[in-house]
Amino acid sequence: MTALDLKLARDLWRMRGQAFAIALVLAAATATFVLSVGVHRSLSATREAYYARNHFADVFASMTRAPRSAVARIARIPGVQRAEGNIVQYATLDFPHRNEPVRALINSVDEFGRTHLNAITLRKGTLPRPGHASDAVVGESFAKANGLDIGDKITAQIYGRREVLDIVGIGLAPNYIYALAPGDLVPDESRFGIFWMGRKALEAATDRREAINSVSLTLSRGALRADVIRKVDTILAPYGGTGAYGREDHLSHAFLDSELQQLGAMTRVIPPIFLLVSTFLVYIVLGRMIRTEREQIGLIKAFGYSNRAIGAHYLKFALAIAAMAIILGALAGIWMGQAMTRLYAEYYRFPFLKYQLSPRVFIEAGALAVGAASLGALGGVRSAMKLQPAVAMSPPPPPVYRAGAVERIGSLAGFTAIGHMIARHMARWPGRSAITILGVALSGGLLFATIQFIDASRSMLDQVFARAQHQDLTVTFTEARNEDAIHALAQIPGVLRVEATRAVPVKFRLGSRTERAAIESTETNSRLTARIDSQDQIISLPPAGLMFSRQLAEKLGARIGDPIGVELLGGRRTRTVLPLVRVIDEVVGARAYANQSTLSDIVRDATPVGAALLSIDPAARDRILIQLKDMPAVLGVTEREAALKKFTEVIDNNILTMISFYVAFASAIAVGVVYNSARILFSERAHELATLRVLGYQRNEVAVVLLGEIGLLVVLSLPLGCLLGYAMAQLMIAMFSSDLFRLPYAATRASYGFAMLVVLIAALATALLVARRVMRLDMVRVLKARE
Repeated sequence: MTALDLKLARDLWRMRGQAFAIALVLAAATATFVLSVGVHRSLSATREAYYARNHFADVFASMTRAPRSAVARIARIPGVQRAEGNIVQYATLDFPHRNEPVRALINSVDEFGRTHLNAITLRKGTLPRPGHASDAVVGESFAKANGLDIGDKITAQIYGRREVLDIVGIGLAPNYIYALAPGDLVPDESRFGIFWMGRKALEAATDRREAINSVSLTLSRGALRADVIRKVDTILAPYGGTGAYGREDHLSHAFLDSELQQLGAMTRVIPPIFLLVSTFLVYIVLGRMIRTEREQIGLIKAFGYSNRAIGAHYLKFALAIAAMAIILGALAGIWMGQAMTRLYAEYYRFPFLKYQLSPRVFIEAGALAVGAASLGALGGVRSAMKLQPAVAMSPPPPPVYRAGAVERIGSLAGFTAIGHMIARHMARWPGRSAITILGVALSGGLLFATIQFIDASRSMLDQVFARAQHQDLTVTFTEARNEDAIHALAQIPGVLRVEATRAVPVKFRLGSRTERAAIESTETNSRLTARIDSQDQIISLPPAGLMFSRQLAEKLGARIGDPIGVELLGGRRTRTVLPLVRVIDEVVGARAYANQSTLSDIVRDATPVGAALLSIDPAARDRILIQLKDMPAVLGVTEREAALKKFTEVIDNNILTMISFYVAFASAIAVGVVYNSARILFSERAHELATLRVLGYQRNEVAVVLLGEIGLLVVLSLPLGCLLGYAMAQLMIAMFSSDLFRLPYAATRASYGFAMLVVLIAALATALLVARRVMRLDMVRVLKARE
């Protein structure tokens, strides 16, 4: 070890508190990067491997009923590598001793129990066997949530028929990584499950012998997907085709893709904040260190050490801090990444999902930490290299204090002598004071921006479940019905009100842009459902034309007054042009609305009821659910309270876990900034503090000089922190929003208060640690030292 390296080790030990505080901030940046990038790449790699191994399709299409021979025609389309047709049918399950509705989505498999596309991964048991019509494979998450196992039997009402299913296997499939029931916002494994049955058994249950209602296909390399989709639509149009679509519109893939986008946004937003703060901290601490070691630098140069050796010595100081941060951050990032992966495994169903980190992630995280530390050290290193020995051996000129604006303001405000000392010192070092204020403000702003996600999620929950929905039950039918279905539901004892609603799949066209969506419609004087905009205003359906959510309008590039082409997907395949008359800000989905008359003109049938909204007497709930389960026309029943409970559970489990991480991160910034500022203040003012003690000031009065300045800087940072928090929250909302959700900005005073309180507590605890040194001040040693 050279003499300079020995000095470096001693400096690091002497300044271990400050070095550790900076390393803590850099470690937070490293941990966030390792967490988000590691989870993102693990999810992406797992998804791609699962898709490839189980042959997840590239294009999907549904229709009312098509002959199985249509699959061969689709397979002959140029660019199609493989096509497969099957039956997909919703069913209602009957669990003894359970009155609440349970739904299933049943998929057909071939006579050997296989599918060539979207293949099943068996976790237990066997696939459906030839000649065993009742054999069924159940999705793993549904089986676990309902205590099902191999050998169990379950009664299902499929297309109006009651069938007893024998569970012979438990499995997963890549098209149901995120299995969501129609109308639900989050998966509820206890009430909705995925099943697979033999083709012939499901054909018999649904009256579709040698017929299908769903097609999946994979594409050859270089195939033009848009051309393939157009030709698939042409083939399936006579059979009630609802329009082919790619992976990006597949529900399971879209939710997982949205999650990956949010992880990417986290990587772009959070680590730069920590890196910026740590750069400033290294700059301040190293600059102060070089100023106090002027004589040592001059002496070292006089002994023949080159400017490059001196610069390398101080750069190593910054790099040693970065090395400490990389180790701490990598360990914390791995731990948090594993915790987040476990959370994802609860909602995204993979046969395998492990938090895997490649050396590249650590190399990238380390490069960011080293780069930030080196950038912060650059100014100090340059000043040390430029310092001439003769100049360095003499002490720097003392600061000159004059009676300026700060002095006059302090006199007018009635500052005490200690108050004048605090204000004068802040004015003497305005740059450093500004950096302290900015660092603490960034801490509070980051914490507020992440806490705001709880407010945003609860606001979305309130809009969707409390203000937009007033029904107790939503009843969906096997197919669209006429008004007789509404009258039949109204006759059930305990049903207080019934309203019809319908959603019709269409393709919108504006210029060269097209988007698939559903036009939704309700009764004109509906009391059980409403459309709520971002200003919490209830928006009525337009008397004519279309109303879009802002997400859909932006995707199409549509403005009010634009003529929108509307092509009905399925049924009569009508085409019409309607004006866009209103755009509404909503939090969920890219949606379209029209009144019942407009929708009837598009559909041109006599079945205006797609689903029914029911308000019921709570005392009659169980009797109503039992009666609904026995109705052959009823496909499923959704309870609003159950959906609300599940959504709240997701918020509590997922978002609160993430918030705890960011509370720790924000506290790390506050601790790092305040501790370094306090230590520098103490080192600079030790002579003044000792002098005050000699003059008769008590320890607590002397401590006020140190704590007062830190406290004032922290207080000044709070308003700036609120402003930065607002800006960061808006940025994060924009980056985290997707076609599926658009979080509202719904911050409360409590969120501002909590964020600022955490910062104050972290700052106070840190400042008190330094204040202990004031209490133990050795007046004789300090006063004998040359300034």
